This record gives sequence, structure tokens and C-alpha cells, in this order.
Amino acid sequence: MTNPVIFAYSFSSEGKATKISNEKVADELENKGLAWVHLDNNRKSIKQWLQREVSYLDHLIIDALTAEEIRPRVMEFDSGLLIILRGINLNKDSEPEDMVSIRAWIDAERIITIQRREMKSLFDLRDQVENGKVIKNSGEFVYNLIYQTLFVTAPFLYALGDKVDDLEEKIMTTHDVAFREEILQIRTKLTTFKRYLAPQREAIAKLRICEQEWTDDWTKRHFQENLDQITMMIEEVEETRDRAKILHDEIFHGLSEKLNKSMYVLSLVSSIFIPLTFFTSIFSVNIGGLPGVGKDFAFWSMMVTMFAVAILQILFFKKKKLF
Repeated sequence: MTNPVIFAYSFSSEGKATKISNEKVADELENKGLAWVHLDNNRKSIKQWLQREVSYLDHLIIDALTAEEIRPRVMEFDSGLLIILRGINLNKDSEPEDMVSIRAWIDAERIITIQRREMKSLFDLRDQVENGKVIKNSGEFVYNLIYQTLFVTAPFLYALGDKVDDLEEKIMTTHDVAFREEILQIRTKLTTFKRYLAPQREAIAKLRICEQEWTDDWTKRHFQENLDQITMMIEEVEETRDRAKILHDEIFHGLSEKLNKSMYVLSLVSSIFIPLTFFTSIFSVNIGGLPGVGKDFAFWSMMVTMFAVAILQILFFKKKKLF
């Protein structure tokens, strides 16, 4: 049976991490003291591994930890917390806004994280732990994981805002319809970010009121910091999305204005030619009694009359400020 363990660490009372070999993970999880194991949800053996090595977990928790798609949330149990988070997707051939999930079971002595796709922020935290970062309890781990997840995600959100700034200047000066596709892509990305970040804010807000033995005052204050951080990010998403909508409307307003001007010019030209068409229609009737028939001056008289009528119409339009 394939071992689903990707990496594992145990933490001393001072918060220093020691790497654990895959063969010793199960024993370490049974010992007193904080331990962290990260698992691959793509391994078929993961459910059996969880049922065997952490048998005290409810089957509903195991199902949630191994589900294919899941919404960010926090579920509190007597023995610990089930935490589902989303982070930026930096995997190959993936879109950043298609955020990947990380599932975690957290109690006083065990941290079990599970991935279906790699999440950069979690591996960044692992690197920090290997470089000496102190993790004294489960609360510090959760705070640092959320902080790192939001820290990695934020630049992508603010980059979209900067892109809207650049497009705003171009669109306001040119009203070029070619920018419509870029605006549409930005709005789609922002909507996707909002879909994942909004429930994640609710989950972090719930962490502040959870009553676990490892959620002390320090932890709750730092969860508030996480909450402030994601609230600012969501506000940035909403503001940028509103600005993108304004630019999208501005493009269509410019297009409508151009069409209206074109139609206005065509209307004026039509207005000038309608009386002239009336003259030509009358004199093109092939019946007797038309004035000037057979006279050499008749053609030029009609042309002068039509020219005078056109000039009078133009002067009338100018006086009425129609153009």
C-alpha cells in the first residue's frame, strides 16, 4: 500500500521542528507533543491510513478531509477543529484564481494537512519551519498558515487593481472597444476570487470564537489580524470589480456615442436630400405639361434651384444649431 505522507515534523516544547521519517509518522502522532503531517489526497490509501493511524476521528471528518471539492469553512468538535482553506493556484498550466484547497485537522497535539493539488503557501511555511521558525502550539500553526496563504494570494489581487488603473487611462482617452476583452477577463478573475475569499472570511471569523485548549488570547488576537487581512483583500476585490464594471460601461457608452453621431450625420444628410429627391421625382414623371420641357435653360434652372434649396436648409440647420 502506497504511503500518503509527503512530509512530517515534530515540535519540541520550545517550538523547534524535527523532521520525521515516513515510517515513524504513525508512532509520533500517538506521542505527547505537537506533530505535523502533510498527506497526499491523490493516493488511494489515504482513507485507510487515516482510519488506521487517527482512528478517533469521526468518519464525517475523514470524508471532509478527503473530498474532491470543498468550500472553505471551520467545523468545531470537542477534540479539535476541521479547517478548510483556499490558496492561490501556482501549479503548472493552471489559472491563479482557480484556488486550490488545503484541508486540515487541528487538535492540541496533532496537525494533519491534506492536499489534492500543491499549495505554495503551505510549502513556504514548511521551508520556514525547516529554517528555524518557532511553532509552539496548534494555534500558532493555524495563524501562520492563514497568514502565509493570504500573503501569497494578495499580490495577484493588487496586480489586477494595477491593471485596471492602466486600462482606465487608456479607455478614458480612446474608448477603444479592443479593451473590452481585457476588462471581461479581469472581471471574471475577480468574481472567482470573491467566490472563494468570502466564505474564507467567514471561516476565519469563526476561528476567533472557537473554544479549544490551544486557542488562547494570543491566538485569537492573531486570528483577528488574519480577519483584517482578508477583509482588506475582499474590499480590494469589490472596489476593483466596481471600477472594471465602470470601464466596461464606459467602453459601450463610447461605442454608443459614436454610433449616435454617425446616425445623426446620416439623418442630417437625409434631411437635405429629401426635398431634392422630391424635385427630381416630380420632374422625372413622364407626362405632358411639365414646365421647361424642351427648353435648354430648364436643366440649369432646376440645378440652381436645388442648390439654393440645399444652401437654405444648411443655413436653417446651423441657425437651429443642429450641427
